[in-house]
Amino acid sequence: MLSQLVVENFGLFREVSIELGPGFNAITGESGAGKSLLFSAINFALGGRATDLVGLFSDNTRVRLTLLVGAQHEIFVDLAGIGIEADDWLVVQREVSGEGRSTYRVQGQVVPAQVVRHTLTSLLNITGQHQSLRLADPATLLLWVDRLAGLEPLRQEVLERYRVWHEAEKSLADLKSTARHPDEVARLRTLADEVTAASIQANEDRTLSDELSRLRQSQQMVQEYGEIQRLLEQDDHGVLSTMGRLVRTLDRMKGLDESLNSAADLLDSAMTSMQEAQWAINGWYDSLNLDPDYLDRVEKRADLLARLKRKYGPTLEDVVDAGIEANAAISHVDNLAWELDRQEHAVKEALRLYEELAESLSASRSESAESLGSQIVVLLEEMEMPGCRVNLVCNRGPSGPTGWDKVECEFSANPGSPVRPLAKVASGGELSRVALAMAVVEGDTGSGSLILDELDAGLGGGGAERVGILLAKLGRNRQILVISHQPTVAARASHHIRVYKTVDGQHTESSAKVLDQESRAREIARMLSGTAESLAVAHARQLLAREVSGA
Repeated sequence: MLSQLVVENFGLFREVSIELGPGFNAITGESGAGKSLLFSAINFALGGRATDLVGLFSDNTRVRLTLLVGAQHEIFVDLAGIGIEADDWLVVQREVSGEGRSTYRVQGQVVPAQVVRHTLTSLLNITGQHQSLRLADPATLLLWVDRLAGLEPLRQEVLERYRVWHEAEKSLADLKSTARHPDEVARLRTLADEVTAASIQANEDRTLSDELSRLRQSQQMVQEYGEIQRLLEQDDHGVLSTMGRLVRTLDRMKGLDESLNSAADLLDSAMTSMQEAQWAINGWYDSLNLDPDYLDRVEKRADLLARLKRKYGPTLEDVVDAGIEANAAISHVDNLAWELDRQEHAVKEALRLYEELAESLSASRSESAESLGSQIVVLLEEMEMPGCRVNLVCNRGPSGPTGWDKVECEFSANPGSPVRPLAKVASGGELSRVALAMAVVEGDTGSGSLILDELDAGLGGGGAERVGILLAKLGRNRQILVISHQPTVAARASHHIRVYKTVDGQHTESSAKVLDQESRAREIARMLSGTAESLAVAHARQLLAREVSGA
């Protein structure tokens, strides 16, 4: 509840302080006195633009709102984030310097403008041509329909499904961010396949190099082997033949002279060693692989390893390591593909469940919006707006935490006129009456002070009477501030504020004051007849007495 409004150097107000009460507060005054200026000041304090109304009497402008909210109000949950503690009272102030710099304060603490604009505006619902039209705001209307239709539990379920869906999408995006480019995957698969197919052995390149060197020298070695064989076995001139003759000759000689026995034994041993050497050489020769196909195979294997080292080396150990890493990467890629497939299915399932609930919520909204629109029309017709139309239309928009509905209020004040967006076609008085009708439809579920500008402008006696009754009834559970032009409406108020203007020849200044019972009678008399004559005052007292008696 707005308890006090202090305005300094704003428009025609030099300095004014107004105490406001619970229930229905009527604001009256002559035309041009500055009644709507009070509402502009409230809107200004909450972040509204009013540069042409700032600084007429001095350099600095200040507007302060004191609200009774209760320490348990949910608004302190948001304010706790900037270090503001809960209290029964909330003081909001905006100052503008001569240089045009704005400073916002909450509980005396300087706060960012968005804290006031986005957090505190729910406390005061201002409706009029020159204020922020929250009742035409799609998000506000959506919440209003859901609350009155009892759809908040389903709305919460949709919110939870939306959260699950978006978390699944985020997980999928995170997985995709780790995926390799297809060209990189193809390169890894080629590397892994080539290295795996090569079946590389440890130090194989050095072994092959030695083998190739040996094989390439084999022709010369075979020729040398032939020369050895020729020297050993050449007919009568071979080493073995010659040594055989020597052994036989020395054998005969030692029969003649025993002193040659030792020489004969040595020669016989040499003959045996020579034969053993021949056997060893022959064994070596027999072990040679002189197959030309074998040399070709070894050369091809060496070429393969050399090519792999050029691509993935420089060493053969590097090639083997690259193959191991590529296989590990391919395994990860294959596992990731499975994870991506699983997560894509999870996203589709989460989206399906979200859309299922959102569809149900949308259908309930459309049905409820149609019913609520009809209730508003009934109340507007009672306020002298016959033939008006109010359509609360649920249009499909982007999917979001509260579903995909965008609720818009379409309005036509006159039969035959097409319905158009409320904010574009309704006058200030029509907007206020729509807001009042919506507040009446809300009943006890409404929250925040309701501020209505030009509500009863142009109403006849019956319509004004009905508006007064509705305001008084609504004021039993909610604070309402109304600029009234109708004495029958103002007489129903629990609190009455009069705005007046004074002119001293050089300056024009507006002020405001709370009226006592006698002052109210004179003000209502002025509204009845334009004067405060005794007959008009008596009529005014009758209207006030009727309000007290509840008639």
